[in-house]
Amino acid sequence: MSTELLKPLDIVNAYLEAAIAFDYARARAYLADEGFQYVTPLNQFQSADQFIAYAELASPIVQRVESRKVFVNGDDVCHIFNVISQISEKRSDVLVLWANVQDGKIKTLEMIFDAHEYKMLLVLDK
Repeated sequence: MSTELLKPLDIVNAYLEAAIAFDYARARAYLADEGFQYVTPLNQFQSADQFIAYAELASPIVQRVESRKVFVNGDDVCHIFNVISQISEKRSDVLVLWANVQDGKIKTLEMIFDAHEYKMLLVLDK
């Protein structure tokens, strides 16, 4: 699939559509093969393949994603979402996803959210 003719917003939206549908192979096609970076308050990956493997394990807690606002500035796309998830109880969190697209692929994904309760769960799990 050639994505070089698509606009950054189209690429990021196609990635999100695939990720929300748990279609990891299709989501992976929108990520850069080299120089990819994924950063959140909880973890980071320097490989798109490692990130997708992680997403396959972590994403099933997500029940619904509601888009609130999208901003585009050149190759940068920023989405603000309400994410409804369930670990032990259902919760809604505001999440910001900042994506940078280079040469038709997503080069960086940075997720910004309040990770305090998630970090507490990780500590309790150990």
